[in-house]
Amino acid sequence: MFEHPYLSHQVTVFEQEQIERAVARRRMLLEHADQIVPRPAGPLRRWLRRHGRRASAARASHAGACDPALAR
Repeated sequence: MFEHPYLSHQVTVFEQEQIERAVARRRMLLEHADQIVPRPAGPLRRWLRRHGRRASAARASHAGACDPALAR
């Protein structure tokens, strides 16, 4: 049996349309970058920021106590 080219053609057309939409979306974002308003931080972003600060503060205090070059 042989494979009919219809399906592969449809997939190719669909992928090309997706790429064209993505390019248009990126172009619009670049042209209107000054109009983009960041969303407020949600619960996950706030949690990550809180725990990231704690980890970096713990690393900084630990590195300062053990490293004689930083103790000066």
